[in-house]
Amino acid sequence: MHMENTIDYWMDQRGLKNKYVAKLCGVSEQTFSKWRQNKTQPNLFQAAIIAKELKINMSDLIKGDNL
Repeated sequence: MHMENTIDYWMDQRGLKNKYVAKLCGVSEQTFSKWRQNKTQPNLFQAAIIAKELKINMSDLIKGDNL
């Protein structure tokens, strides 16, 4: 499981939209979309924001083992 699968899964579960999470991370929707597609990766601060919004541990976000 890759980070993008984890982000997709939990965003669907939580009903979150790209625009909302991108704004929280201080990035464009395009940048956030690249993270979801695993084309680029967020920095640690941004990953922590994503994990918090998805209500999962940061290690679960990165490893993607708890799906």
